[in-house]
Amino acid sequence: MTDRSEIHLLKLESKSANAIDESVLEAIGSGMQRALAENKSAVVLTGYDKFFSAGLNLKSLPSDRAGMASFIDRFEEVMIELLRFPLPIVAAVNGHAIAGGCVLACATDYRLGATGKYKLGVSEVSLGLVFPATAFEVMRSTLAPEVVTDVLLGGKLLGPEEAQSAGILHRVVAADALLEEAFAKAAFLADAPNNAFHHTKLSLRAPLFERVEQTRQQCRKGFLDSWFSEEVAKKRRAMLD
Repeated sequence: MTDRSEIHLLKLESKSANAIDESVLEAIGSGMQRALAENKSAVVLTGYDKFFSAGLNLKSLPSDRAGMASFIDRFEEVMIELLRFPLPIVAAVNGHAIAGGCVLACATDYRLGATGKYKLGVSEVSLGLVFPATAFEVMRSTLAPEVVTDVLLGGKLLGPEEAQSAGILHRVVAADALLEEAFAKAAFLADAPNNAFHHTKLSLRAPLFERVEQTRQQCRKGFLDSWFSEEVAKKRRAMLD
């Protein structure tokens, strides 16, 4: 049985509600590399306080198209790294996981959510944004068919129990037991022979990777066009205000 000391805890603690920017992407990427360098058997990914991740960090993202294009490329690279990561990754969703934060959680292998009053979901369409290819395919492969219209097209945000029914979470547990349960699930997954686990994970996600490659450039352009449109720029300014 895998010991807890063999599991790497990757705790995001950006004080901007773990909103995703270059520093958060760097923390995720370096955390995965550290787990491999230290010969860990699995990873538990979690946030702090009331936030798993509140989505993209509007305050610190690039203001020009070239810079934003580079950022979105890096965001997609990190999501693909998570999806392809050779070790089991369990998300311990401790609080709000919105937009890119929900995508981040759904790019892991298993998702536990704490009980509580917080929201999960993707708000891109309601904000007027085209999904980057990786974000869209992650959510398409995650959501139960009966909730796609409300969650993916309608931007409906869900409480943890609703998120479990929707497929975003696999299980909801007491908040004070979240990390303990996450470590237990990570240890269980790590007990499977790693080569077989990793090969099966990649095989399950092969259609996702194929669709991303087919649509990435088109979706990237669509995202950037929508991000810098006057309609979305106005909404972003209102959110910052």
